[in-house]
Amino acid sequence: MIPSNTPIVIARMWYQKGKEAFFGLKHLTETFPDLKFQFHLIINDFDYKDNYSDKINELNLDITFYQKSFFLDYLKSSYGFEDSFLNSIINFPHFYHIVIGHYLRRVHLLEYMLTYEYDVIFKDKDLTQVKNCLTNKIPFGVVEPHNAGCDKGLYQAICNLYQTDIRQHNILKVNPEFLGINAGFQGINLKLFDEFLSTSAFLNLINTFDFKPLINEDGTKRLEGWNQTIFETQEQSFYSLLNQTYSENYTILNPQEYYFWPCWDENPEFVEHSLKSKIIHFTGHKKSKEWYKFMDEYLNKN
Repeated sequence: MIPSNTPIVIARMWYQKGKEAFFGLKHLTETFPDLKFQFHLIINDFDYKDNYSDKINELNLDITFYQKSFFLDYLKSSYGFEDSFLNSIINFPHFYHIVIGHYLRRVHLLEYMLTYEYDVIFKDKDLTQVKNCLTNKIPFGVVEPHNAGCDKGLYQAICNLYQTDIRQHNILKVNPEFLGINAGFQGINLKLFDEFLSTSAFLNLINTFDFKPLINEDGTKRLEGWNQTIFETQEQSFYSLLNQTYSENYTILNPQEYYFWPCWDENPEFVEHSLKSKIIHFTGHKKSKEWYKFMDEYLNKN
């Protein structure tokens, strides 16, 4: 058991060190003021600056910011990957979310991390179940009830990797309905990386991912429909399925109170339903106006 008084490690790749990041850091730490956090954040656009960039330092938080090149060097020095492979990672940037977890386990020997996107909103003041999971470092996930297949893209590839149906190894025990779990807010058991620390095992893991460009040289898409969804949700599938596989105490937050529903302005009934959850994750490439409204109101009154 990890001591409950150790910092809760947050690890993710965020787009910029600016307004959205400032909001995410401030909102999380003020929602859970009596919890101690430690942040490890890869910044995609490391040179970006806005009026909030310097304010992040004023929050006086324990944060390590990384450039993406740090993790390319990590893969090269630790596993001898060639530049041709390292350059291909840019085709699937979500792989950085996986590499930072691997790094924190292998180098820092950490056992638990929270993966958290800055477009996650804590709407309810009573977040007892979340706080309990964080305090006790319990692996957890939030369901996407509209899409049970949201995290199943790598299911067959992972079964092939293990040469068994991974559902039979704890998943159906902790998630009997095989519900879909969201990527942007999860408590993750980093010991799932223990199987992939050697060079040969890590290479086997790498081979389950697709690093080819989504867009062909002529501008057409290489993948469409479900195949594109598989490509775009590889990281979600990896963490969700293996987190459940390796965590006997894995917890799905109460689906009646915590769920992530599509919050798209063109579907007002979706937005209305989404806003009833105790936590909201504004997924998708086009954010709802509700996200910007909440962020601006929060920053203006704080």
